[in-house]
Amino acid sequence: MSNKKATTLRVIVEIIFLALFLFLLRNKDLQRWFLIFGIGLLGAIFLGRVYCGWICPMETLFRPINWLYSKLKIKRLKTPAVFKNNIFRWTVLVLFVMLMVAVKAFRIRMNLLLYITAFSVLVTLVFEEEFWHRYICPFGTLLSIFSRNPLFGMRVEKTSCVSCGICQRVCPVSAIEKEDDGMKIDTSECLVCLKCKEKCPKTSITYSRSK
Repeated sequence: MSNKKATTLRVIVEIIFLALFLFLLRNKDLQRWFLIFGIGLLGAIFLGRVYCGWICPMETLFRPINWLYSKLKIKRLKTPAVFKNNIFRWTVLVLFVMLMVAVKAFRIRMNLLLYITAFSVLVTLVFEEEFWHRYICPFGTLLSIFSRNPLFGMRVEKTSCVSCGICQRVCPVSAIEKEDDGMKIDTSECLVCLKCKEKCPKTSITYSRSK
């Protein structure tokens, strides 16, 4: 599939799921969204983190923010070094699970998913996307486990890759690293957002089955 067609398809899917998210929000039934996430979690075993790049309403809301900041040439803060560790990441996940249990056990009337979405937007207004996706988002932490070795994922064809580093620069979650024989994509962190594929001058990056 060409970059243009893939991008168009992604945008259509994002709009559909954002509309569904807003519909559930209007009907005060956002809890059903956890079913969609559950499907995305299991799907990550086969398709990678497609949920993050194509379905998640947070990522969909990030895109216009990124576009506006790019046009206005506004620079955001990088992820603070103190948070770049698994201890912080897993602590956030444990606290999130505890909060969910507390809300359920004490029957607290709180739309947790809505607050998380609003918080994610606030964080991304100040910090680069990497901070949210890799170190704060509890959903992303779970998805990173299920997508370590997916059946399909973003791959770099090393024979045509010239290691220009463009893909590494445009990746919003720093999931691409340079190796001696070319670039490599960490599928556990890759959002399948297609940004690297769209920018690769050698068309060396594809979404394909693992060899």
